[in-house]
Amino acid sequence: MMSLSARLFAALCMLGLAAPVAAAPALWEVRDGNSAIRLFGSVHVLPEDMAWRTPLFDAILAQADRVIFETDLSFAAMTEMGARAYVEGIYVDGTLLTDIIDDEMERKLREFAASAAVPFGTLLAMKPWMAANTVSAAAMASLGYTAAGVELVLLPELEAGRMGYLETGDEQLAVLTGGSVDEQLAMLAATLDDMASLPKLMSKVLQRWVTGNPEALAAVLAVEAGGMDAAFMERLIHARNRNWIAPLEAMLADDVESLVIVGAGHLVGDGSVLELLEQQGYTVERLQ
Repeated sequence: MMSLSARLFAALCMLGLAAPVAAAPALWEVRDGNSAIRLFGSVHVLPEDMAWRTPLFDAILAQADRVIFETDLSFAAMTEMGARAYVEGIYVDGTLLTDIIDDEMERKLREFAASAAVPFGTLLAMKPWMAANTVSAAAMASLGYTAAGVELVLLPELEAGRMGYLETGDEQLAVLTGGSVDEQLAMLAATLDDMASLPKLMSKVLQRWVTGNPEALAAVLAVEAGGMDAAFMERLIHARNRNWIAPLEAMLADDVESLVIVGAGHLVGDGSVLELLEQQGYTVERLQ
């Protein structure tokens, strides 16, 4: 599991559209008077030919004292979290996924497994949340979107001591594992229902992201999130947005010039990180 990219919502950012000529994903500055942090909304997985970096972004990256990600993306950390996710996501009491899904969902899952060359027997051992993520990852791979996203592109350019994180891997994993069975089933159902429209939907999201249109991006993501359980979306987006405000305020109070890179969905729409910071009295300015 690589931050949220191993999760269902990360699939919202794996899209199939060639980059427009004038790429400029949205970038904001938040000030408290004598210090500032910059916030950039990322896409966790991108097509290999996606051109998204701008001179302004690269200048801010070079000048930042700290570069803050959602969580540790190092190989060691991701390997450890992948192992924990596997332990949490597999039935060990003899239960099979088909014991808890209905016939229609089983039919859709079997059809997808056959089309994407995913062994159905492997899915049978998984809890619904892990099956949903496996389906999402396989769908993206079948469309050819396997290249690293924003975070993994930047990782080799940064010294370990220059990076910071807003949450732990365990906190991220809890977003997936903390839901009821009904919530997990809703996640799996929504994932399977999205398969037919996935290329077109994801193209819309990527176009809005790379051209710096956060309002339109928020609208598309809101439609996609409509099929998810409300409690899951609360944990995935809104609760985490609120949890990040305190460390962001600490950066401003300490006069640390930081570039904060989080999933684009956290910086758009109602209850976004930017909206919460404005409510705290900070000035938010669009830079790009």
